[in-house]
Amino acid sequence: MRIRRSIIWLIAVVVVVIAVVLWFGRKRPEASPALISSATNVASQTTAIPTTKGGASVQTNVRPANTPIVVNQPASPPLQGKVAILKEILQANDANIVFYGQLEDQFSNAVSSADISFSVQYEDAKARGIHRGQVVSDANGFFTISGYQGASLTMLPRKAGYTLATTDTSFRYSQLQPGYFVPDANNPVIIKMWKLGSAKPLTAINKTFKLPYTDAPIFFDLLTGKIVPAGGDLEAIVTRAPGVITGRNHGDWSIKLVPVSGGILETDYHTAQVTFEAPAGGYQDNYFVQMKPDDPGWYDNIQKMFFLTSRDGQVYSKLLFDFEINDDPNGLMYFQFRGVASTNGSRNWEATAPQ
Repeated sequence: MRIRRSIIWLIAVVVVVIAVVLWFGRKRPEASPALISSATNVASQTTAIPTTKGGASVQTNVRPANTPIVVNQPASPPLQGKVAILKEILQANDANIVFYGQLEDQFSNAVSSADISFSVQYEDAKARGIHRGQVVSDANGFFTISGYQGASLTMLPRKAGYTLATTDTSFRYSQLQPGYFVPDANNPVIIKMWKLGSAKPLTAINKTFKLPYTDAPIFFDLLTGKIVPAGGDLEAIVTRAPGVITGRNHGDWSIKLVPVSGGILETDYHTAQVTFEAPAGGYQDNYFVQMKPDDPGWYDNIQKMFFLTSRDGQVYSKLLFDFEINDDPNGLMYFQFRGVASTNGSRNWEATAPQ
């Protein structure tokens, strides 16, 4: 997606540059410079004719007869000049790649002797492609990438016994868009590596429910994949307005998720992928979504990623939750839960880390 977006920006810039260059090439000169140029040209086309004055030979400038007066007009920039201008602007898409980084584990200890594979995407006036390379972190976890030109840099550190825990290791250098990355040797970018210990067995969560609408609380046991009269891990309370609710007929609806003897913390999918230990704090006692008919962001469904603790801290879950309200009052609501759970009171999710 980033590559496609940069190509679109590049094409847009090329079109604007060509239009500007052609406009300047066709623009006619104003009168004043032409008159000045005319006077200069007339002087350059006169001929020195010797005459005699008081016995002395005198040179007199006389324009030969029938010699036309030529008015010099500024010429359009030569084609080579236009190409040079275009290349200069396009080359702003390929900057000097310089990156200063430092690898640390979850305890802020340096990660030394790690292999950092990287790729540099380049896209200039001549060609586009990818340069690839590799560097190694030193005893303090520091590393430097340099000697390339390109629009962006992406890297992947590797070391046995560790896994990547930083959510984004891509950096944009192209100056055709605002917010490009600026390296700083005095402030290297910290990239986190998770030092693996002993992975604990986890329970998989993967269950879908299609249920008739009710405004009564629904209790889900995520470990067994069943609905229970009370308890379990998560309570859901749904409300909806009467009548049909669709994308064209917005209706009022809401859903409230209440952890059973625990807490809930919204996150995002990518962060959850590289989180290998449940957070110790920051949980809320519920999560609530309400859709109003006049809400510009109205949807009939939600998809959210959560960290969830339940059963008095005995269960810690990474949970992707999908919900869709029933369009017809007599139709079915849709619930889906996917993720993993640590069930022995441990916050350890290392079993989800790439080995």
